[in-house]
Amino acid sequence: MQSKHLKLLRLFLDSTDALTAQVLATNMAVSDRSVKNYIAEINNREPGLILSSHRGYVVDKARAMRVLTSHVHKMPQTPEERVNYLLTQLLNSRQPANQLPDLYGLSDILCVSYETVKKDLLLVRKKLKDFNLYLTVTNDCLHIEGLERDKRRMFSSLLYAEFSANILSLAEIGRIFPQYDIDHLVSILVESCKAWHYFINEYALLSLVLDVVISIDRIRNDHTYHPGAATSSCGERKYDEHETTLARKVIYDIEQHFAVVYNELEAEALTVVLLSSLIRIDMDEIHAGNIEALAGKKCMELVAILRKEMQRYDFIDGDSTQFLIRFTIHIKNLLVRLQHGHVTRNPLTEHIKTSCPLIFECAVAISEKIRQATGFTVDEHEIAYIALHIGSILGNQIAEQNKVSCVLLVPHYHNHTNRLISQIDSLFGQQLIIRAIVTSYEEFANLPAPDFLISTLRIPQTMMEWVYINPFLTDRDISALQYKMERIRQKKKRARLLENLQLISNENLFFYNPSLVDENDAIPFMADALHRHGYVDAAFVEDVFEREHSYSTTFGNIAVPHSMKMNATKTGLCVVISEKPFPWGNNMVNVVLLFSINQAERALFYDIFDNLIVLLLEPPNLKKASECRTWEAFVSTMIDCF
Repeated sequence: MQSKHLKLLRLFLDSTDALTAQVLATNMAVSDRSVKNYIAEINNREPGLILSSHRGYVVDKARAMRVLTSHVHKMPQTPEERVNYLLTQLLNSRQPANQLPDLYGLSDILCVSYETVKKDLLLVRKKLKDFNLYLTVTNDCLHIEGLERDKRRMFSSLLYAEFSANILSLAEIGRIFPQYDIDHLVSILVESCKAWHYFINEYALLSLVLDVVISIDRIRNDHTYHPGAATSSCGERKYDEHETTLARKVIYDIEQHFAVVYNELEAEALTVVLLSSLIRIDMDEIHAGNIEALAGKKCMELVAILRKEMQRYDFIDGDSTQFLIRFTIHIKNLLVRLQHGHVTRNPLTEHIKTSCPLIFECAVAISEKIRQATGFTVDEHEIAYIALHIGSILGNQIAEQNKVSCVLLVPHYHNHTNRLISQIDSLFGQQLIIRAIVTSYEEFANLPAPDFLISTLRIPQTMMEWVYINPFLTDRDISALQYKMERIRQKKKRARLLENLQLISNENLFFYNPSLVDENDAIPFMADALHRHGYVDAAFVEDVFEREHSYSTTFGNIAVPHSMKMNATKTGLCVVISEKPFPWGNNMVNVVLLFSINQAERALFYDIFDNLIVLLLEPPNLKKASECRTWEAFVSTMIDCF
């Protein structure tokens, strides 16, 4: 199957509902007709895999998963596939440069013209540049020039992208490197960690195994680090005796089993990769008194800067001692990885980014502070790990905002009342605020209105929202309470979003189908609209571009550009809807939301940012939004999508 077919299947796997051709077309940036052709082509190879219903198309998810898992790329079809194929062939250590075919040979292998291969090489050069590598062509023969460290980084990135397109697992690594016993390598790493009282999480283990097996493969094929060729940009890294002993044991076991020899530079590189991926099990022995001795003064100074950045976000409780210890250890290891050009890849990156956009945005801001302080740009995978740390310390503000309030109407009868109250608090205490407990309707009538009433007595149907329960809580009562709370929570979020959207923008900041080429066209256009209506000053556009150049602001088919400085005159939102998707970096978008943020109104921005992006990431909602031609229609559509 071609990559477009695999992408279509992944869209089905990511959705719980049937998907129409229009929704699929929007997500793939193609026409409805193309989607229908893709489905026909898939069903021709896999009969009955995708079925049509009155609600749209549905897929047999179990079969689709098997297709994705078992799929192995064969002949590259698209320019992107050919570029990745060429890079893999050039970097693949089992294929020495002098044995690679020339351009004419490659055109024969790829079944494309000589001129097409030359065009593909322009994209190859562009990708190589991101890793400080460059391509040389001598007598039509290709060769990649650059540091061995950078070649390994790129090879790892290419393979990880292939894993991400399928299912990331140790089995997939074994498929790419069938000549190596991956299970035994895992055993060496895990058992050594246990023996020396370290822990490695499953995600970091996958990334570590991939990097280690690449190093084994490169060494066995005479592509090694040599004296004089730098493996890092920040000098020598010192380890204590405990860490050094662990690394030596791992290296010895790998050398014995995989028949390789690590020279001094290779051993140092593996030590960095290994120790920057591990977490000490004895975390309870680390405290405020000895953390600086472990992390170092420079790391502590950086953590202080990052804590100050966290204070900008009211919903983050960054004062927990336990959090600060774990976060400091994470930053210590991250700095080692940054210094040595190593990235611990995170298979949850895209999920975290799209399901928790506000938390991810906070992690991006923290990563920008790291860049400013160290000069190193933090990879998106590493940003996702920072987001996981932040997510563990969300303050009470978000939790309290999502709670619903109630009054209990429960006549006293021996100890039954106390037991019922205790049950409700035990089951729903994290979601429910009990404002008062009354024994009669008259008492309730004199209280400020809560979100709803819970009563063991029948009351008039004309009253506010309420739930009737038995004096002894049954499974049906529990389900009824959960349903009511969720319904009220959604109702409150809708009302809050509507109020906030009306506060920050207006019809003069909504544009349908403007003539825009890419983000370099869109950002000045939208920033000018905000400037003309008094939301920002003239320097705002440069601040937005600075944020955009640091880290992409795209979420699927949505772009959410903004400045990292909260210095706007007032918080605002400019919206562009483009019926036809246009390029934004490496993505295609048709909805752009440009925010201006005032420091005093940051809570307003956080609430809208999080809710609006999560809504628009649902394909049906994005389809509805892309059809809105006015600001009023856009707001109404977003509220209806809750």
